[in-house]
Amino acid sequence: MTFEQLRKDVLSPDLCTVCGACQLVCPPGVIGFDGLDPVLTAESWTEADCAGCGDCLAVCPGLDPASPSAEVRLFGRSRTPEERWTGIFTEVVAGYALDPEVFEASASGGSITALLQTAMVALGVDVVLSMGRDRDEPWRAAPALVRDPAGLTETAQSTYQLAPYLGALREVMERQPGARVAMTGVACHIQALRKLQAMDTPAGRWARDRVVLAVEPACSSSTRPEGTAAVIRDRAEVPLESVVRLRYREGEYPGGISIRTADGADHRVAFWQAVRDFAGNKTHRCLSCGDWMSGLADVSVSDGDPNIFAASVGGAGQHKHGRVFIRTEAGAKAVAEGQARGLLSHSPVDIVGLNLGLERKRNRRASYERSGRPTPLGPIENFREELEIVPDEHWIAAPATPAAPPVEDGR
Repeated sequence: MTFEQLRKDVLSPDLCTVCGACQLVCPPGVIGFDGLDPVLTAESWTEADCAGCGDCLAVCPGLDPASPSAEVRLFGRSRTPEERWTGIFTEVVAGYALDPEVFEASASGGSITALLQTAMVALGVDVVLSMGRDRDEPWRAAPALVRDPAGLTETAQSTYQLAPYLGALREVMERQPGARVAMTGVACHIQALRKLQAMDTPAGRWARDRVVLAVEPACSSSTRPEGTAAVIRDRAEVPLESVVRLRYREGEYPGGISIRTADGADHRVAFWQAVRDFAGNKTHRCLSCGDWMSGLADVSVSDGDPNIFAASVGGAGQHKHGRVFIRTEAGAKAVAEGQARGLLSHSPVDIVGLNLGLERKRNRRASYERSGRPTPLGPIENFREELEIVPDEHWIAAPATPAAPPVEDGR
C-alpha cells in the first residue's frame, strides 16, 4: 500500500479530513499539503518509490476512523447504540476556566484551555498542539506549538476553519523526541492520533510514549478557508490582506466574528450570519462525518448552551460554560488537577435535551448514509440513523424564516 492507494481509497472519493496525520507519519517526509490537499513534495519522488510502505493509509481516519478497535484498547469495550453520539464516558460536568483572561478569551468558558494549562503546570507536559493562525495571513487557520501556559490564551477560542494540523507534531517528534505532548483536536484529529498510537512504527511508538493528553471540542463540521474569506470580504467588507487578527467567538456569549485590520479598526459579523455563510463552504468528508465527538479523547467538551445559533440570534441563552465529558484516567486526573490548581471549576450537569450541532450532524449523516455516495465508517458497525431527515437550512434558518421543528431528545 502506497500513497497511490491513499489517493484511490481516500483522496479521490473526497474522504480526506485534512487532519495532516499522513504528513506526520511519512517515514521519508515527502508528504505535504497544497492548500487542503495532501501531495508528494519531493520532485524526484514518485508514488512507486513508496514501495511497500502504507503508513499514510494506516493512520488516515478519512475512510475508516477505526473507533471500535480504539475503544477496546482505551475502555475494554466498544460503545453501545445508546452511546452512538456521545461515546463512552464516566462523568459529565459543567466546566469553565477560573483564570479571568482565559474565560474572557474563550468561546464556551475555557475548559479546554484550562485543562491544557493544567497539563503543562501539573502533569509535566512540555508542548501543546492547538489551532492558531498563519503568521503571513492571519485570517487563515494554522497549527500552533505552544510551550508556555500563558501562550494558550491566544489559542483559547474555537476556530471554524480547516487546516492541515497534525503534521506540526513532526517538528516535536524529530527535534524534541523526549518532550511530553498534549493536544486539542476535533474528532478526526483524535481518531488519527489513536490509530497512530496503535502502529508498530517509530512514529507510533513515539505517539504512545509522548502524547499524554488529548482533549477535543465537539464538532458539527468545519469549513474551507473560502468560507472565512467570504465572511471577511462580503459580510465585513474588509480586504483579506488588511486583516491582522481574526476570532470566531469574540465578545458576549456566544460571541461573534471579530476582525481587526492593520489600521486598528475592529469589525464584527454576527455569529449566526457566519454560520449560514459557512454552510456553503464544507467538504464532502465534513458533511458526511459520523462523529460529533470521536469519543476517543481523554476529555471532550461541548458548548454548555445547546443552541448557540439561537443565542446569537436572540441574545438569550445559558451562562458561558462547557459540558465536559470525562472518559479516561488521564482525563479524570487532568480535571482533578485543574480544580486543585485553581484553573478549572466544575459542577454536575444534565445532558438531556437538544444540541443544535449534534442534531445538524445526525440529520446530515442520515442523509449521506442514504445518498449512495462514499461515506466514512461510523463508530458502530452497520449502524444507520433512522430518522425523518430535517434539511440543514431549517436548523439554521435566518431570523425572519421559520425555525426548526422541536426535537424531543439529543441522543
